[in-house]
Amino acid sequence: MTTQTETSGISESNRGAEAESIFHRMRNVLNSLHVSAGLINHRLRAFHVDDVGRVADMLEAHSHEYGWYLTQDPKGKMIPHFLGQLSQELTHNQLDTLTELTTLNHYLEQLEYFLTAGQTPHRVGGFKDTIQFATVMDEALAPHQGELDRMGVHVCREYQMVGEGILEVSKLLRILVDLIRNAINGMREVTGRSHRLTLYVMPCPDRDGFVRLQVADTGRGIPLDCLTRMFSPQASGEPSDLLPNLHASALVAKELSGSLRVWSDGPKQGAIFTLDLPVIHMEGKR
Repeated sequence: MTTQTETSGISESNRGAEAESIFHRMRNVLNSLHVSAGLINHRLRAFHVDDVGRVADMLEAHSHEYGWYLTQDPKGKMIPHFLGQLSQELTHNQLDTLTELTTLNHYLEQLEYFLTAGQTPHRVGGFKDTIQFATVMDEALAPHQGELDRMGVHVCREYQMVGEGILEVSKLLRILVDLIRNAINGMREVTGRSHRLTLYVMPCPDRDGFVRLQVADTGRGIPLDCLTRMFSPQASGEPSDLLPNLHASALVAKELSGSLRVWSDGPKQGAIFTLDLPVIHMEGKR
């Protein structure tokens, strides 16, 4: 028969183990916060804002002869092309930074939860995040919303009821951000018609314990003979903003024990990317 002293000892041992587990998880969150903060610091330093000032100085120095300077002078003729490249780079860095800020905010919320509640939900296979898939989809969309509004793209959310998931939210966010970025680029190339971006969250119809996330656009589409190459490593010299990390996204999906695939009816018929993920990502299961 277990005595009261033995029971008390077991309870104290359990509380000690729980406290140690919470401390370990908090340390993991702090490590993640340091990583995210470091990335944000690095990316902010990569913003070539000084270049804007240099271009302004060049134009100011030729304010009396803009037309000649931009069309005849060798340096002046390079300014429009340079500004276009700078705009793309700043936009890309801004999206990366906003995505990392979203991840940073998530970890801050996790840390606040540990500090105030003193407990954490059960997680499998190491530190994972308990998430709402629809919420993560909206977080991935948020950095792009202003650009979509300027383009006049209608965003449609088709979210069905799915349970919470347990997996690494930062990895999922990066996949979804890349898919939405790719969709925007595809729609930007097709002018003269209205566009729609549709985001789906649903139970996976053919795999128990999986959730299906989809990003569908009405953009440039994909030739049928190119579908199998969409997740291949990017060829050298190919513009990085046209196929943002789709190869890397497919690899990350595999790391999360899921799969990423694409379908299109052909050129200018849009595309739909489908990400299937287990609701609980367990380490070691691939």
